[in-house]
Amino acid sequence: MPRVWSITKTAIQGTLRRGASDAIRHAGFSVVEVILAATVLGFLATALVGALVYGRSSTAGAGDRTRAIFLADEGFEATRNITNAAYANLVDGTRGLTQSGGPLVWAFLGTTDTTGIYTRQITIASAGTDRKSITSTVTWPQAGGTTGSAVITSRLTNWRAAIDLWSNGIIAGSADATGTTDAIKTDTVGIYAYTVRNTTSSNFVVTDISNPAAPVIIRTVTIAGTPTNITVSGNYAYVTNTSDTAELQVVDVTNPVITAPSVVHSVNMTGAGNGQSVAVSGNYAFVARAADTTAGANEFTVVNISNPLTASVTGGYNNNISMNGMTVLGNFAYVPTSSTTQEMLVINITTPTAPALTIAYNAPTAVAAQTISGFGSTVFLAAGTTLRSINVATPSAPVSLGTFTAAGTINDIEIDITDQFAFLGTSSTTAEFQVVNIANPASMSLTRSVDASGTATTISGVSYNSSYDIVVGASASNTQEILVFRRN
Repeated sequence: MPRVWSITKTAIQGTLRRGASDAIRHAGFSVVEVILAATVLGFLATALVGALVYGRSSTAGAGDRTRAIFLADEGFEATRNITNAAYANLVDGTRGLTQSGGPLVWAFLGTTDTTGIYTRQITIASAGTDRKSITSTVTWPQAGGTTGSAVITSRLTNWRAAIDLWSNGIIAGSADATGTTDAIKTDTVGIYAYTVRNTTSSNFVVTDISNPAAPVIIRTVTIAGTPTNITVSGNYAYVTNTSDTAELQVVDVTNPVITAPSVVHSVNMTGAGNGQSVAVSGNYAFVARAADTTAGANEFTVVNISNPLTASVTGGYNNNISMNGMTVLGNFAYVPTSSTTQEMLVINITTPTAPALTIAYNAPTAVAAQTISGFGSTVFLAAGTTLRSINVATPSAPVSLGTFTAAGTINDIEIDITDQFAFLGTSSTTAEFQVVNIANPASMSLTRSVDASGTATTISGVSYNSSYDIVVGASASNTQEILVFRRN
Protein backbone atom coordinates (compact mmCIF):
# COMPACT_ATOMS: atom_id res chain seq x y z
CA MET A 1 0.00 0.00 0.00
CA PRO A 2 2.69 2.51 0.79
CA ARG A 3 4.35 1.60 -2.56
CA VAL A 4 1.22 2.39 -4.49
CA TRP A 5 1.01 5.74 -2.83
CA SER A 6 4.57 6.52 -3.65
CA ILE A 7 3.97 5.87 -7.34
CA THR A 8 0.82 7.87 -7.37
CA LYS A 9 2.43 10.80 -5.62
CA THR A 10 5.36 10.78 -7.97
CA ALA A 11 3.03 10.71 -10.96
CA ILE A 12 1.02 13.56 -9.62
CA GLN A 13 4.12 15.67 -8.99
CA GLY A 14 5.37 14.99 -12.52
CA THR A 15 2.05 15.93 -13.97
CA LEU A 16 2.06 19.16 -12.02
CA ARG A 17 5.59 19.98 -13.17
CA ARG A 18 4.69 19.35 -16.82
CA GLY A 19 1.55 21.53 -16.50
CA ALA A 20 3.54 24.36 -15.04
CA SER A 21 6.10 24.07 -17.78
CA ASP A 22 3.41 24.04 -20.46
CA ALA A 23 1.79 27.05 -18.89
CA ILE A 24 5.06 28.91 -18.97
CA ARG A 25 5.62 27.95 -22.59
CA HIS A 26 2.13 29.11 -23.56
CA ALA A 27 2.63 32.40 -21.77
CA GLY A 28 5.88 33.05 -23.74
CA PHE A 29 4.24 32.54 -27.17
CA SER A 30 1.54 35.08 -26.33
CA VAL A 31 4.10 37.88 -25.74
CA VAL A 32 5.90 37.13 -29.00
CA GLU A 33 2.65 37.08 -30.86
CA VAL A 34 1.72 40.48 -29.47
CA ILE A 35 5.08 41.93 -30.45
CA LEU A 36 4.83 40.44 -33.91
CA ALA A 37 1.29 41.69 -34.33
CA ALA A 38 2.31 45.20 -33.24
CA THR A 39 5.23 45.17 -35.65
CA VAL A 40 3.07 44.03 -38.55
CA LEU A 41 0.46 46.63 -37.68
CA GLY A 42 3.18 49.32 -37.62
CA PHE A 43 4.38 48.29 -41.04
CA LEU A 44 0.83 48.31 -42.37
CA ALA A 45 0.11 51.73 -40.85
CA THR A 46 3.33 53.16 -42.27
CA ALA A 47 2.53 51.73 -45.68
CA LEU A 48 -1.02 53.08 -45.60
CA VAL A 49 0.07 56.57 -44.51
CA GLY A 50 2.87 56.56 -47.10
CA ALA A 51 0.47 55.47 -49.80
CA LEU A 52 -1.96 58.21 -48.81
CA VAL A 53 0.71 60.91 -48.76
CA TYR A 54 2.28 59.70 -51.99
CA GLY A 55 -1.13 59.43 -53.62
CA ARG A 56 -2.04 62.98 -52.70
CA SER A 57 1.38 64.22 -53.84
CA SER A 58 1.07 62.33 -57.10
CA THR A 59 -2.42 63.73 -57.68
CA ALA A 60 -1.21 67.28 -57.05
CA GLY A 61 1.84 66.70 -59.26
CA ALA A 62 -0.33 65.31 -62.03
CA GLY A 63 -2.56 68.36 -61.79
CA ASP A 64 0.43 70.70 -61.98
CA ARG A 65 1.77 68.85 -65.02
CA THR A 66 -1.62 68.93 -66.76
CA ARG A 67 -1.87 72.69 -66.30
CA ALA A 68 1.72 73.11 -67.49
CA ILE A 69 1.02 71.09 -70.64
CA PHE A 70 -2.03 73.24 -71.28
CA LEU A 71 0.05 76.43 -70.97
CA ALA A 72 2.77 75.01 -73.21
CA ASP A 73 0.18 74.13 -75.83
CA GLU A 74 -1.38 77.59 -75.49
CA GLY A 75 2.09 79.08 -76.02
CA PHE A 76 2.53 77.22 -79.28
CA GLU A 77 -0.96 78.14 -80.53
CA ALA A 78 -0.38 81.78 -79.59
CA THR A 79 2.85 81.69 -81.60
CA ARG A 80 0.90 80.22 -84.51
CA ASN A 81 -1.56 83.11 -84.19
CA ILE A 82 1.30 85.62 -84.32
CA THR A 83 2.72 83.79 -87.34
CA ASN A 84 -0.57 83.89 -89.20
CA ALA A 85 -0.58 87.67 -88.78
CA ALA A 86 2.95 88.01 -90.17
CA TYR A 87 5.56 85.31 -90.52
CA ALA A 88 8.21 88.02 -90.15
CA ASN A 89 7.20 88.25 -86.47
CA LEU A 90 9.11 85.00 -85.90
CA VAL A 91 12.55 86.36 -85.11
CA ASP A 92 15.01 83.79 -83.76
CA GLY A 93 15.47 83.96 -80.00
CA THR A 94 13.55 83.45 -76.77
CA ARG A 95 10.25 85.22 -76.22
CA GLY A 96 7.52 85.73 -73.65
CA LEU A 97 3.87 86.23 -74.58
CA THR A 98 1.29 88.89 -73.86
CA GLN A 99 -2.11 89.90 -75.16
CA SER A 100 -1.88 93.27 -76.90
CA GLY A 101 -4.49 95.63 -78.31
CA GLY A 102 -7.40 93.39 -77.41
CA PRO A 103 -8.30 90.20 -75.54
CA LEU A 104 -7.63 87.88 -78.49
CA VAL A 105 -4.47 89.34 -80.00
CA TRP A 106 -1.20 87.70 -78.96
CA ALA A 107 2.18 89.41 -79.16
CA PHE A 108 5.73 88.70 -78.04
CA LEU A 109 7.00 90.59 -75.00
CA GLY A 110 10.24 90.07 -73.13
CA THR A 111 11.87 86.64 -72.82
CA THR A 112 9.36 84.88 -70.54
CA ASP A 113 5.84 85.25 -69.20
CA THR A 114 4.30 83.94 -65.98
CA THR A 115 0.94 82.54 -64.95
CA GLY A 116 0.70 81.73 -61.25
CA ILE A 117 3.55 79.36 -60.38
CA TYR A 118 4.33 78.69 -64.04
CA THR A 119 7.00 80.35 -66.21
CA ARG A 120 6.67 80.01 -69.97
CA GLN A 121 9.28 80.62 -72.66
CA ILE A 122 8.96 80.40 -76.44
CA THR A 123 12.15 79.55 -78.30
CA ILE A 124 12.28 80.31 -82.03
CA ALA A 125 14.99 78.88 -84.25
CA SER A 126 15.48 78.70 -88.02
CA ALA A 127 14.79 75.28 -89.53
CA GLY A 128 15.43 76.04 -93.18
CA THR A 129 13.95 78.40 -95.75
CA ASP A 130 10.57 79.73 -94.58
CA ARG A 131 10.54 77.27 -91.67
CA LYS A 132 10.92 77.83 -87.94
CA SER A 133 11.28 75.40 -85.07
CA ILE A 134 9.12 76.45 -82.12
CA THR A 135 9.70 75.14 -78.59
CA SER A 136 7.19 76.09 -75.90
CA THR A 137 8.58 75.33 -72.44
CA VAL A 138 6.74 75.70 -69.13
CA THR A 139 8.50 75.20 -65.77
CA TRP A 140 7.21 75.25 -62.20
CA PRO A 141 8.60 74.58 -58.69
CA GLN A 142 7.91 71.17 -57.14
CA ALA A 143 8.13 69.82 -53.61
CA GLY A 144 11.64 69.06 -52.43
CA GLY A 145 13.18 71.94 -54.34
CA THR A 146 12.94 70.31 -57.77
CA THR A 147 11.60 71.94 -60.95
CA GLY A 148 8.95 70.44 -63.19
CA SER A 149 9.02 70.95 -66.95
CA ALA A 150 6.57 70.51 -69.83
CA VAL A 151 7.84 70.97 -73.40
CA ILE A 152 6.07 71.09 -76.75
CA THR A 153 8.13 71.32 -79.93
CA SER A 154 6.85 71.75 -83.47
CA ARG A 155 7.44 73.71 -86.68
CA LEU A 156 5.73 76.59 -88.42
CA THR A 157 6.10 77.42 -92.09
CA ASN A 158 5.65 80.57 -94.11
CA TRP A 159 2.93 79.12 -96.32
CA ARG A 160 1.82 82.57 -97.40
CA ALA A 161 5.17 83.29 -99.02
CA ALA A 162 4.12 81.41 -102.12
CA ILE A 163 0.59 82.79 -102.42
CA ASP A 164 0.29 86.21 -100.73
CA LEU A 165 2.65 88.83 -102.14
CA TRP A 166 3.04 92.58 -101.93
CA SER A 167 3.52 92.49 -105.68
CA ASN A 168 -0.23 91.74 -105.78
CA GLY A 169 -1.11 94.17 -102.98
CA ILE A 170 -4.71 95.38 -102.85
CA ILE A 171 -7.12 97.43 -100.78
CA ALA A 172 -8.44 94.97 -98.22
CA GLY A 173 -11.11 97.29 -96.82
CA SER A 174 -12.00 100.85 -95.91
CA ALA A 175 -13.96 102.90 -93.40
CA ASP A 176 -15.87 106.14 -93.81
CA ALA A 177 -15.35 108.69 -91.04
CA THR A 178 -18.04 111.24 -90.23
CA GLY A 179 -17.96 114.29 -92.50
CA THR A 180 -15.74 115.08 -95.47
CA THR A 181 -12.58 116.28 -93.73
CA ASP A 182 -9.32 114.69 -94.88
CA ALA A 183 -7.53 112.13 -92.74
CA ILE A 184 -3.88 113.20 -92.62
CA LYS A 185 -1.83 110.88 -90.41
CA THR A 186 -2.30 107.53 -88.71
CA ASP A 187 -0.53 105.08 -86.41
CA THR A 188 -1.44 101.49 -85.54
CA VAL A 189 -0.97 99.37 -82.43
CA GLY A 190 -2.49 95.92 -81.99
CA ILE A 191 -6.03 95.82 -83.36
CA TYR A 192 -6.47 99.59 -83.59
CA ALA A 193 -5.57 102.37 -86.00
CA TYR A 194 -5.48 105.89 -84.55
CA THR A 195 -6.03 108.60 -87.14
CA VAL A 196 -6.04 112.39 -86.96
CA ARG A 197 -7.93 114.68 -89.32
CA ASN A 198 -7.27 118.21 -90.53
CA THR A 199 -10.11 119.88 -88.64
CA THR A 200 -11.11 121.21 -85.24
CA SER A 201 -13.97 118.77 -84.64
CA SER A 202 -14.34 114.98 -84.87
CA ASN A 203 -10.61 115.01 -85.53
CA PHE A 204 -9.44 111.90 -83.65
CA VAL A 205 -10.65 108.55 -85.02
CA VAL A 206 -10.11 105.04 -83.64
CA THR A 207 -10.66 102.13 -86.03
CA ASP A 208 -10.78 98.42 -85.22
CA ILE A 209 -8.66 96.73 -87.92
CA SER A 210 -8.75 93.17 -86.52
CA ASN A 211 -10.68 92.23 -89.66
CA PRO A 212 -8.71 94.06 -92.38
CA ALA A 213 -11.47 93.37 -94.91
CA ALA A 214 -14.02 95.21 -92.79
CA PRO A 215 -12.41 97.87 -90.56
CA VAL A 216 -14.87 99.42 -88.12
CA ILE A 217 -14.67 102.93 -86.67
CA ILE A 218 -15.39 102.56 -82.95
CA ARG A 219 -14.66 106.08 -81.72
CA THR A 220 -14.65 109.57 -83.18
CA VAL A 221 -13.82 112.31 -80.70
CA THR A 222 -12.78 115.95 -80.76
CA ILE A 223 -9.50 117.15 -79.33
CA ALA A 224 -8.71 120.86 -79.04
CA GLY A 225 -7.01 122.59 -81.96
CA THR A 226 -6.10 121.07 -85.32
CA PRO A 227 -3.92 117.95 -85.10
CA THR A 228 -1.11 117.44 -87.59
CA ASN A 229 0.55 114.12 -86.74
CA ILE A 230 0.42 111.20 -84.32
CA THR A 231 2.44 108.39 -82.80
CA VAL A 232 1.20 105.87 -80.23
CA SER A 233 3.31 104.44 -77.42
CA GLY A 234 1.90 102.33 -74.63
CA ASN A 235 -1.45 103.64 -73.42
CA TYR A 236 -0.97 107.09 -74.91
CA ALA A 237 -1.13 108.76 -78.29
CA TYR A 238 1.17 111.76 -78.77
CA VAL A 239 -0.40 114.28 -81.14
CA THR A 240 1.21 117.36 -82.65
CA ASN A 241 -1.04 120.35 -83.14
CA THR A 242 -1.24 123.78 -84.73
CA SER A 243 -2.32 125.24 -81.39
CA ASP A 244 0.05 127.90 -80.03
CA THR A 245 -0.57 126.68 -76.48
CA ALA A 246 -0.65 122.92 -77.05
CA GLU A 247 1.86 122.00 -79.73
CA LEU A 248 1.94 118.47 -78.26
CA GLN A 249 -1.06 116.72 -76.74
CA VAL A 250 -1.09 113.51 -74.72
CA VAL A 251 -4.21 111.43 -75.42
CA ASP A 252 -5.20 108.51 -73.20
CA VAL A 253 -6.12 105.53 -75.41
CA THR A 254 -5.95 102.84 -72.72
CA ASN A 255 -9.18 101.11 -73.76
CA PRO A 256 -10.94 102.98 -76.56
CA VAL A 257 -13.86 100.56 -76.60
CA ILE A 258 -14.83 101.28 -73.00
CA THR A 259 -13.56 104.84 -72.56
CA ALA A 260 -13.43 107.51 -75.25
CA PRO A 261 -9.87 108.79 -75.85
CA SER A 262 -9.27 112.15 -74.23
CA VAL A 263 -6.47 114.69 -73.87
CA VAL A 264 -4.98 114.21 -70.41
CA HIS A 265 -2.11 116.67 -70.79
CA SER A 266 -0.91 119.37 -73.18
CA VAL A 267 2.60 120.71 -73.63
CA ASN A 268 3.02 124.38 -74.49
CA MET A 269 6.24 125.24 -76.31
CA THR A 270 7.87 128.63 -76.64
CA GLY A 271 6.81 130.51 -79.77
CA ALA A 272 4.06 129.88 -82.30
CA GLY A 273 5.66 127.27 -84.53
CA ASN A 274 3.17 124.49 -85.28
CA GLY A 275 3.93 120.99 -84.12
CA GLN A 276 4.45 118.92 -87.30
CA SER A 277 5.74 115.49 -86.33
CA VAL A 278 6.59 113.44 -83.26
CA ALA A 279 8.70 110.37 -82.52
CA VAL A 280 8.93 108.52 -79.20
CA SER A 281 12.05 106.79 -77.91
CA GLY A 282 12.33 105.64 -74.33
CA ASN A 283 11.23 108.35 -71.92
CA TYR A 284 11.29 111.10 -74.51
CA ALA A 285 9.10 112.48 -77.27
CA PHE A 286 10.94 114.38 -79.99
CA VAL A 287 8.82 117.03 -81.71
CA ALA A 288 9.49 118.65 -85.07
CA ARG A 289 8.03 122.14 -85.49
CA ALA A 290 7.60 124.79 -88.15
CA ALA A 291 10.19 127.58 -88.37
CA ASP A 292 9.94 130.08 -85.52
CA THR A 293 12.12 133.12 -84.95
CA THR A 294 10.79 133.74 -81.43
CA ALA A 295 13.57 133.94 -78.88
CA GLY A 296 13.86 130.62 -77.07
CA ALA A 297 11.75 128.73 -79.60
CA ASN A 298 13.10 125.39 -80.78
CA GLU A 299 12.03 123.72 -84.02
CA PHE A 300 13.44 120.49 -82.56
CA THR A 301 11.98 120.05 -79.09
CA VAL A 302 12.58 117.28 -76.56
CA VAL A 303 9.77 116.43 -74.15
CA ASN A 304 10.23 114.23 -71.08
CA ILE A 305 7.32 111.74 -71.02
CA SER A 306 8.53 109.48 -68.20
CA ASN A 307 5.20 110.48 -66.66
CA PRO A 308 2.89 111.28 -69.60
CA LEU A 309 0.51 113.13 -67.30
CA THR A 310 3.18 115.69 -66.42
CA ALA A 311 5.16 115.70 -69.70
CA SER A 312 7.31 118.81 -70.06
CA VAL A 313 9.93 120.35 -72.34
CA THR A 314 13.42 119.33 -71.31
CA GLY A 315 15.59 120.52 -74.19
CA GLY A 316 15.70 121.64 -77.81
CA TYR A 317 17.61 122.80 -80.87
CA ASN A 318 16.87 125.84 -83.03
CA ASN A 319 18.00 126.86 -86.52
CA ASN A 320 14.93 128.70 -87.91
CA ILE A 321 14.19 125.98 -90.48
CA SER A 322 10.84 124.17 -90.66
CA MET A 323 11.27 120.57 -89.55
CA ASN A 324 8.75 118.34 -91.26
CA GLY A 325 9.26 114.84 -89.90
CA MET A 326 11.35 112.63 -87.67
CA THR A 327 12.90 109.20 -87.25
CA VAL A 328 15.09 108.18 -84.33
CA LEU A 329 17.81 105.53 -84.67
CA GLY A 330 19.92 104.97 -81.58
CA ASN A 331 21.37 108.21 -80.28
CA PHE A 332 20.51 110.27 -83.35
CA ALA A 333 17.39 111.89 -84.75
CA TYR A 334 17.15 112.32 -88.53
CA VAL A 335 14.97 115.27 -89.45
CA PRO A 336 13.73 116.26 -92.94
CA THR A 337 13.45 120.02 -93.44
CA SER A 338 12.02 122.62 -95.81
CA SER A 339 15.53 123.84 -96.66
CA THR A 340 16.86 123.05 -100.14
CA THR A 341 20.45 123.04 -98.88
CA GLN A 342 19.93 121.26 -95.55
CA GLU A 343 17.30 118.70 -96.48
CA MET A 344 18.17 116.44 -93.55
CA LEU A 345 19.51 117.38 -90.13
CA VAL A 346 21.33 114.78 -88.05
CA ILE A 347 20.85 115.68 -84.39
CA ASN A 348 22.71 114.00 -81.54
CA ILE A 349 20.25 113.18 -78.73
CA THR A 350 22.66 111.29 -76.48
CA THR A 351 21.94 114.00 -73.91
CA PRO A 352 18.22 114.74 -74.38
CA THR A 353 18.43 117.91 -72.35
CA ALA A 354 20.99 119.32 -74.78
CA PRO A 355 20.47 117.97 -78.32
CA ALA A 356 23.12 119.16 -80.75
CA LEU A 357 23.45 119.31 -84.51
CA THR A 358 25.90 116.71 -85.84
CA ILE A 359 25.61 117.60 -89.52
CA ALA A 360 23.23 119.17 -92.04
CA TYR A 361 22.98 116.88 -95.05
CA ASN A 362 22.62 118.56 -98.43
CA ALA A 363 20.96 116.21 -100.92
CA PRO A 364 22.03 116.34 -104.60
CA THR A 365 18.58 117.66 -105.59
CA ALA A 366 17.47 121.03 -104.27
CA VAL A 367 13.98 120.00 -103.12
CA ALA A 368 12.52 120.37 -99.62
CA ALA A 369 12.14 117.08 -97.76
CA GLN A 370 8.73 116.03 -96.41
CA THR A 371 9.18 112.81 -94.48
CA ILE A 372 11.67 110.13 -93.44
CA SER A 373 11.90 106.58 -92.11
CA GLY A 374 14.69 104.11 -91.50
CA PHE A 375 16.16 101.05 -89.80
CA GLY A 376 19.61 99.95 -88.70
CA SER A 377 22.12 102.21 -90.41
CA THR A 378 19.92 103.28 -93.35
CA VAL A 379 17.40 106.09 -93.64
CA PHE A 380 14.99 106.81 -96.47
CA LEU A 381 14.41 110.50 -97.14
CA ALA A 382 11.51 111.72 -99.28
CA ALA A 383 11.88 115.00 -101.17
CA GLY A 384 9.19 115.67 -103.75
CA THR A 385 8.86 112.50 -105.81
CA THR A 386 12.34 111.24 -104.90
CA LEU A 387 12.94 108.56 -102.30
CA ARG A 388 16.61 108.58 -101.37
CA SER A 389 18.37 105.85 -99.37
CA ILE A 390 21.20 107.13 -97.18
CA ASN A 391 23.82 105.20 -95.23
CA VAL A 392 24.18 106.67 -91.74
CA ALA A 393 26.52 104.07 -90.25
CA THR A 394 28.65 107.11 -89.48
CA PRO A 395 26.02 109.73 -88.53
CA SER A 396 28.44 112.58 -89.06
CA ALA A 397 29.06 111.49 -92.65
CA PRO A 398 25.82 110.37 -94.39
CA VAL A 399 26.35 108.71 -97.76
CA SER A 400 23.71 108.61 -100.50
CA LEU A 401 23.13 105.03 -101.72
CA GLY A 402 20.42 105.25 -104.35
CA THR A 403 17.14 106.84 -105.41
CA PHE A 404 13.67 105.82 -106.49
CA THR A 405 11.24 108.09 -108.32
CA ALA A 406 7.65 107.73 -107.16
CA ALA A 407 4.47 108.61 -109.01
CA GLY A 408 3.39 111.79 -107.21
CA THR A 409 4.81 113.62 -104.21
CA ILE A 410 5.70 111.32 -101.32
CA ASN A 411 3.74 112.33 -98.22
CA ASP A 412 4.66 109.54 -95.81
CA ILE A 413 6.89 106.45 -95.55
CA GLU A 414 6.65 103.25 -93.51
CA ILE A 415 8.88 100.17 -93.57
CA ASP A 416 7.74 96.59 -92.95
CA ILE A 417 9.06 94.31 -90.22
CA THR A 418 11.40 92.48 -92.62
CA ASP A 419 13.04 95.70 -93.82
CA GLN A 420 12.29 94.53 -97.36
CA PHE A 421 9.58 96.99 -98.36
CA ALA A 422 8.88 100.69 -98.01
CA PHE A 423 5.24 101.78 -98.21
CA LEU A 424 4.57 105.22 -99.65
CA GLY A 425 1.52 107.42 -99.28
CA THR A 426 1.54 109.81 -102.23
CA SER A 427 -0.38 112.56 -104.02
CA SER A 428 -0.61 110.56 -107.26
CA THR A 429 -4.20 110.34 -108.51
CA THR A 430 -3.71 106.81 -109.83
CA ALA A 431 -1.07 105.35 -107.50
CA GLU A 432 -1.75 106.84 -104.09
CA PHE A 433 -0.26 103.77 -102.40
CA GLN A 434 3.08 102.42 -103.60
CA VAL A 435 5.19 99.49 -102.44
CA VAL A 436 8.93 99.83 -103.04
CA ASN A 437 11.43 96.98 -102.76
CA ILE A 438 14.28 98.25 -100.58
CA ALA A 439 16.06 94.91 -99.99
CA ASN A 440 18.99 96.52 -101.78
CA PRO A 441 18.85 100.21 -100.78
CA ALA A 442 21.24 101.08 -103.58
CA SER A 443 18.87 99.67 -106.19
CA MET A 444 15.28 100.29 -105.12
CA SER A 445 12.40 99.32 -107.40
CA LEU A 446 8.64 99.54 -107.58
CA THR A 447 6.89 96.37 -106.42
CA ARG A 448 3.28 97.52 -106.62
CA SER A 449 1.14 100.62 -106.95
CA VAL A 450 -2.53 100.78 -105.95
CA ASP A 451 -5.17 103.27 -107.01
CA ALA A 452 -6.68 104.06 -103.63
CA SER A 453 -10.28 104.66 -104.57
CA GLY A 454 -10.68 104.91 -108.30
CA THR A 455 -11.03 108.67 -108.03
CA ALA A 456 -8.49 111.44 -107.59
CA THR A 457 -7.44 111.51 -103.94
CA THR A 458 -4.34 111.64 -101.73
CA ILE A 459 -2.86 109.43 -99.05
CA SER A 460 -1.10 111.68 -96.58
CA GLY A 461 -0.25 109.10 -93.94
CA VAL A 462 0.63 105.41 -93.80
CA SER A 463 1.28 103.05 -90.89
CA TYR A 464 2.49 99.46 -91.07
CA ASN A 465 0.93 97.02 -88.61
CA SER A 466 3.22 94.05 -87.94
CA SER A 467 0.54 92.12 -86.04
CA TYR A 468 -1.49 91.73 -89.23
CA ASP A 469 1.14 92.53 -91.88
CA ILE A 470 -1.07 95.27 -93.30
CA VAL A 471 -0.76 98.99 -93.99
CA VAL A 472 -3.33 101.56 -92.91
CA GLY A 473 -3.61 104.71 -94.98
CA ALA A 474 -5.01 108.12 -94.03
CA SER A 475 -6.85 109.33 -97.13
CA ALA A 476 -8.38 112.51 -98.50
CA SER A 477 -11.30 110.49 -99.89
CA ASN A 478 -14.66 111.66 -98.55
CA THR A 479 -15.94 108.10 -98.26
CA GLN A 480 -12.74 106.15 -97.50
CA GLU A 481 -10.75 108.21 -95.03
CA ILE A 482 -9.38 104.99 -93.51
CA LEU A 483 -7.88 102.52 -96.01
CA VAL A 484 -6.36 99.09 -95.32
CA PHE A 485 -3.89 97.51 -97.74
CA ARG A 486 -2.65 93.92 -97.65
CA ARG A 487 -0.72 91.30 -99.60
CA ASN A 488 -2.65 89.26 -102.12
